[in-house]
Amino acid sequence: MIKKKQLSLYLILMITLTTVSCTKDTESDPQPLVKVGLVGGLGGYNDAGFNQNILQGFQRAAIDYQLSPKIYECTSAADFLTGISFFVQEDYDLIITSGYDAAEATLEAANANPSISFILIDYQMDNPPANLQCIVFDVDQSSFPCGFLAAWWADIQAPENPVAGFVGGPEIPEIRQFSISYLAGINYYNAFYTRQVNGIGCYAGTFTDTLVGARLADSLIQQGASVIFAFAGKTGNGVLHKVKESGKWAIGVDVDQYLSIPEVGPYLLTSCMKELDAIVYTAIGKYCTQSFTGGTVSHCNLSNNGVGMAPFHDYEAMIPDSIRTALTSIKAGIITGSINTGWPE
Repeated sequence: MIKKKQLSLYLILMITLTTVSCTKDTESDPQPLVKVGLVGGLGGYNDAGFNQNILQGFQRAAIDYQLSPKIYECTSAADFLTGISFFVQEDYDLIITSGYDAAEATLEAANANPSISFILIDYQMDNPPANLQCIVFDVDQSSFPCGFLAAWWADIQAPENPVAGFVGGPEIPEIRQFSISYLAGINYYNAFYTRQVNGIGCYAGTFTDTLVGARLADSLIQQGASVIFAFAGKTGNGVLHKVKESGKWAIGVDVDQYLSIPEVGPYLLTSCMKELDAIVYTAIGKYCTQSFTGGTVSHCNLSNNGVGMAPFHDYEAMIPDSIRTALTSIKAGIITGSINTGWPE
């Protein structure tokens, strides 16, 4: 049993998919398989969010572009180096990683292996090497309107003492980008309607502990929060379940969590989305069609539909036209630059 557990932590988790070449084979001139490896982020591929959505895009691309794919699942920060090293040693053509924790190992591997291409999702670095493409999500552009919506909802739930909260993961720039713009959206609502909704929040320090998320959510609820924005991976899932248990409301993250965690769907106003699956699918497709853009940082934002707000689902009939119109104007203002999301700080 111990050996099995160790294998699940440190060895390769493989997907068996159609393994035909990215370039069409012919009987007279068969082409080698294009080998693409995915190193997953902390929290696992069943997180109903960030990692799972990336995996879905990877799987679709593996079928449509006829690749030879493998995945590696990480349970600790040290696993990123182990997973990347495995794919390097196995002569993979393209290696995909994601997040802050994978950045250093990815950069190190890219510099040491210029013949291998790398894609780093959700992390920006200055001057990436020619074989590394960074893809980042300007989540402040979608978090800001989520803050406006949360402020309005808190205001109608407890007009005498409205509070909108948040629980983030580790306090790193990629997480502060959510929180700073969310609070700016609350402040924008206050200025717009001359109200005093209080924005409060905390950072969990982890992406993988649902119990910590639940405890922090409970603390915010005790401080009067009617709605909580959770952007903390699996830790955030614990927030959503505590919100459900308490009969309050929440805003999800990365994917439409009304769909990915249906049991908490009735308590979700919306989700602050990154189009992770589509972006990963497109990036792999560009590699396969010789359009890989290494040495660059690609931004996914409101103007190119790389980020956005999920549908209101159960709350469609409850969101008045005035708030819908305000949200539309806010998004337009963010795109034109007339509205400042507060990020960068």
